[in-house]
Amino acid sequence: MKILLLSKNFCDGEGISEYCKSIASYLVEEGHETAIVSFDDGSYYSVDEEVDVYRVPVHFDGDNIYNWAMVLNNELKRQARELFEQDDFDVIHANDWSTVPGGVALSRHLEKPLVVTMHSTENERGFEGEHAPMISELEWQGAGEADRVFATKHDTKNSLLFDLDVPEEKIRVIDPYSGEWRERVLNNYRELLEKDEDASKSLKQEQRGN
Repeated sequence: MKILLLSKNFCDGEGISEYCKSIASYLVEEGHETAIVSFDDGSYYSVDEEVDVYRVPVHFDGDNIYNWAMVLNNELKRQARELFEQDDFDVIHANDWSTVPGGVALSRHLEKPLVVTMHSTENERGFEGEHAPMISELEWQGAGEADRVFATKHDTKNSLLFDLDVPEEKIRVIDPYSGEWRERVLNNYRELLEKDEDASKSLKQEQRGN
């Protein structure tokens, strides 16, 4: 299995970075392949040497975090497309609203299952600032497009359910402070690939029938 992880940052000590590093390290320990694509801010990071890390530059400064993230997503998509040309991946895993546009676009274009982890929602964060509605819209779109949505805590699951109207069957609470959480992530990847394979078989059978 080959997994592509998208993250806004990738550095030691930052929450989402540590989450991605832990998943990636566990996957290679279990005999799978993984790559992480994130912004290159020049910061130090440590990760299993078998994890491929690609850090992309952002050549234009946005005047706010929303605009900057949109520029970042163009670079994330560019790098990810190059990786797919060299070595196909099975699942795309985006993290938070800041990588949703890239994750959704790649999933649609490459027809690969999409996982989105919501570490929190804009509603949880207070819905403050002029870009809060657009960020919340991205969270809604990402959760809607995703084949599976991970919430890192029950409060986030509740926000996904009641603020963003995400179907409960899509959501899994994956608490990175709980036991065996990484195994649960891997099992969810497997479930999605099995579901995707079953759908492909059904389509082929229908085509033969016609």
